[in-house]
Amino acid sequence: MLPKFHAAAGAVALLTIAGFWTATVTTLLIGDKYLIAMVKLTIAWGLLGVIPMLLLAGLSGNRLARAMRGPVIAAKQRRMKIIAINGVVFLVPSALTLLPLAMQGQGGLVYYGIQLIELAAGATNITLLALNMRDGMRLARRRAMVA
Repeated sequence: MLPKFHAAAGAVALLTIAGFWTATVTTLLIGDKYLIAMVKLTIAWGLLGVIPMLLLAGLSGNRLARAMRGPVIAAKQRRMKIIAINGVVFLVPSALTLLPLAMQGQGGLVYYGIQLIELAAGATNITLLALNMRDGMRLARRRAMVA
C-alpha cells in the first residue's frame, strides 16, 4: 500500500509542478497581463496542494527506503534534498513575489529576472522528480521480480 501511496504523491507533485511551469511559459508567450496574473494566482494557491504532496512523497519515500540500500536509493534521496532546497529557496519565494507584481500588471527587469529564476528552478525540479519517478519504477519492477 505504501509504495502506491508514494507513487501517487510523487506523480501528483510532478504533474502539478509541470502544469505550473507550462502555464507560466504559455502565458508569458501570449503576453496577456490578465492571464499572467491569473496563472500566478493559481500557482500561489496551488502551493497549498503541491507542498503537502512533496512532503508526503518524501516522507513515504524515506519510510520505504528504510528496508533498502544502494546507489539508486541514495540518488533519489540526494535529489529530494535538492528539490526541497529549490522549493524553499527559489520556487515558493518567487511565486509569492511574482503574484503581487503580476496582479499590478508590472513587468520589467525585476519581474522577468525573478521569473527566469522560477522557471529554471521549476525545470530543475521537474527533471529531478522525473528521474526519481524513473528510478522508483525500476525499484518497483525489481521488487516484483523478487517477490
